[in-house]
Amino acid sequence: LILVFRAVDLARIRHDLRSLEAFRLIILLLAIWVGQVLCAQRWRLLAASFSLKGRYRSFLQLYFVGMLFNIGLPSLVGGDVVKAYVLSRKTGKSMHLALASVLQDRAVGLVALLVFGSIAVPFYPMSWRGIPLWLVYVIVWAGIVVVVWLVWKGEGTYRQLPFQGFAPVKKAVDIVASFHQALVTMRLYRIAILQVTAYSLVNSALVLWTFQQVTPAAGHAVDFVAFSALFPLMALITMLPISLGGLGIREWTYVEALALVRVPGSSALLIA
Repeated sequence: LILVFRAVDLARIRHDLRSLEAFRLIILLLAIWVGQVLCAQRWRLLAASFSLKGRYRSFLQLYFVGMLFNIGLPSLVGGDVVKAYVLSRKTGKSMHLALASVLQDRAVGLVALLVFGSIAVPFYPMSWRGIPLWLVYVIVWAGIVVVVWLVWKGEGTYRQLPFQGFAPVKKAVDIVASFHQALVTMRLYRIAILQVTAYSLVNSALVLWTFQQVTPAAGHAVDFVAFSALFPLMALITMLPISLGGLGIREWTYVEALALVRVPGSSALLIA
């Protein structure tokens, strides 16, 4: 936050706050809630694939509980641990199964966002400090492929880690092994896969539209295609677990990213 505040005009932010379109922001808040309603059902389907079954209302409540805890825990995924813990208690199932369902829900949402971003970036090529954004997307997708391979086929890899006799290493390997075994039990049928895909794409489209619409409400409209190329990477960076609720990381990311589309730093901070 100190880095951000040094780069912006705080007096300009006070001025811009007075010009925010309150009615537009209320509409956007309602739109984002629609997306969360869909995400709760998506998580319910993924949880059911691990035999973690429950009423939709229960999953919706837990989804908003997770969002609340995200505000005060590291990164934007701290609340996911709370969601997994409560779900495991409610269903009487393993914490590993509950955490697997929560992380898969998070991963599916992120992948859907990255799909939109990957489609948008060729139409609005940009570079950040000499690094083209298309190259960043290539690296991110390569990382996803590696993670997926490790999740499904990597048991032999982490079993060969050095210092297996060292207690902390052995404990970490056992935790990973338990999580890996939980993922293997997943049974997601074709109709559920189609539903999860549809919910993810609709929610990601809503998220992109909603946050893009904050830019004209703040007086600096950003082209939708350009915003779609930027936002998935901004969301990914904000998920880094190095601050509470992504505080500071989100604001710095908005200031840096929106500068690529000529939004002043003070306005970018207001949008964040």
